[in-house]
Amino acid sequence: MKRGPIAALKKMRDDKRQWRAHVARTKKLPPSYRLVMEEIQKFMWNFAWDDTMVATFDDILDLLEEGAAAGRPVLEVTGDDVAGFAQSILAEMQARTWQGKKAEQLNARVHAKLDQEES
Repeated sequence: MKRGPIAALKKMRDDKRQWRAHVARTKKLPPSYRLVMEEIQKFMWNFAWDDTMVATFDDILDLLEEGAAAGRPVLEVTGDDVAGFAQSILAEMQARTWQGKKAEQLNARVHAKLDQEES
C-alpha cells in the first residue's frame, strides 16, 4: 500500500514532534547522563537510521532516567564500555530488520549445508 504525499508529510511532522520531545527529555538529565545519552546517539546514528531510531533512543532514555532517579552513577547503568552498550542495542535492532532476518537465513543455510557434509 502506497502512502500519499499528505500521509508522508504528516509522518514527517509526527517524527519531528517525537524527536523534539526526546531532546527535551534529554536536556532534563543530569549532566553526566546527558553527556552519555548524546554520545550514544552520535555513535548510533553512524550505523542505523530508520523509523525505529527515536523509539530506541526513548528506550535508552527511559533506562537512564531510572538510573538518574535512583542516584546511580551513569556508568553503573551502561557499564564502563558505553560503546559496547550501544553496540548491543544496535545488534538487537538489526535482528528486527530485514537485514537481520537475511543474516539469520544465511547462517541457517550455511550450518544446514555444513551439517549435511559432515553426515
